[in-house]
Amino acid sequence: MRRNIIRKIIVHGVDEAEIYVLAGRVSEFHVSVIERKLNQTNLTTEQKVAVIDRIIDSLKSREADGIIK
Repeated sequence: MRRNIIRKIIVHGVDEAEIYVLAGRVSEFHVSVIERKLNQTNLTTEQKVAVIDRIIDSLKSREADGIIK
């Protein structure tokens, strides 16, 4: 039997009010991942700021009507 193959995907529905709480948690997770990765690098402060600016620019370029696609 092969390993690491997805066998089942379960999608849980979320109420409209809960989606904003979930979005905040996901955003906090991404911020913590980015922060941890930046702290693990040997970049200067200016380089770290440049990385964050590029991430923000990338998100803005994919945004349409307030939704990032």
